Amino acid sequence: MNKYENLSKPQAEFDFHNKGILSESDIRSMADEFLDDCRSRKFKKVLFITGKGLHSRGGMPIVKPFLRKYLSSLPFVDRVYEGRFDRGGEGTLEVTLD
Repeated sequence: MNKYENLSKPQAEFDFHNKGILSESDIRSMADEFLDDCRSRKFKKVLFITGKGLHSRGGMPIVKPFLRKYLSSLPFVDRVYEGRFDRGGEGTLEVTLD
């Protein structure tokens, strides 16, 4: 792995803000559609903007924990990690694709 990989900018991003109340099925479907498009365009790094979950019911994040687990289970995903501070930090997930 290139030691400067984390310095490269994501080639695309998907923002879950303003999508309304989402079920796990909704999150999975939106992520799949976005990733299918990114893979067809041969992208290697993408960014999901999940938010911190501050406005979730009970103040507990829903999208990010589910999305992290789901993305980590996909065979074409190499790595899932919290985005850099300048890209949204704890309100984002950066994903590297094979």
